Amino acid sequence: GGRGGRGGGAAASEADAPPPPPNGSGGGSAAPPAGDGGSAAPTPSPLQNLGISYKRQHNGPRFRRFEGTVQDLFEATIQAGLADRMFRLLVMKPLQTEKLEGLEVKSLSGGELQRVAIVICLGTPAQVYLIDEPSAGLDCEQRITVAQVIKRWVVSHSGKTAFVIEHDFVMASAMSDRIVVYTGQPGIECTATTPVGLVEGNTF
Repeated sequence: GGRGGRGGGAAASEADAPPPPPNGSGGGSAAPPAGDGGSAAPTPSPLQNLGISYKRQHNGPRFRRFEGTVQDLFEATIQAGLADRMFRLLVMKPLQTEKLEGLEVKSLSGGELQRVAIVICLGTPAQVYLIDEPSAGLDCEQRITVAQVIKRWVVSHSGKTAFVIEHDFVMASAMSDRIVVYTGQPGIECTATTPVGLVEGNTF
């Protein structure tokens, strides 16, 4: 089912990409969930076979089952990213993950888990990055930093496309070229606009 009556699916690149998947309203179930996994690393999403890296809205239940530190989780999921100097510089450094790497994953706060999930999503090679509510659990300063990181890494550095499902229009506008606005009744019916510019799409 969907979430709030209005949500923004923000495409951070002008590159051609498939339209946002339909659902109730907003982005509540925009993509199939990744596998659960026990104490091992979370099972990769089947969307990876389609060239899509997906960060789901709620990461806590899945990641907190992981037995180990944040560094262990990164090594189990994004080895290529860890070996990439530019990924460390453009993604991990501004998100301050070095302060988290020695902590047990199950001990992380919601905002810390959010940053870890974003790093794993961006560290997964893909053509399209589908990111559901990256602002959840973050303060205002962290939201702007995350927006800058997503746009800088996905669009400017990698030349790929990001679809970001976000209700914080300030954050969405910081990373987007175009937006898709959803209106309707949560979980019942939904109408999506065609992608429009930031000024035209700001109906909030």
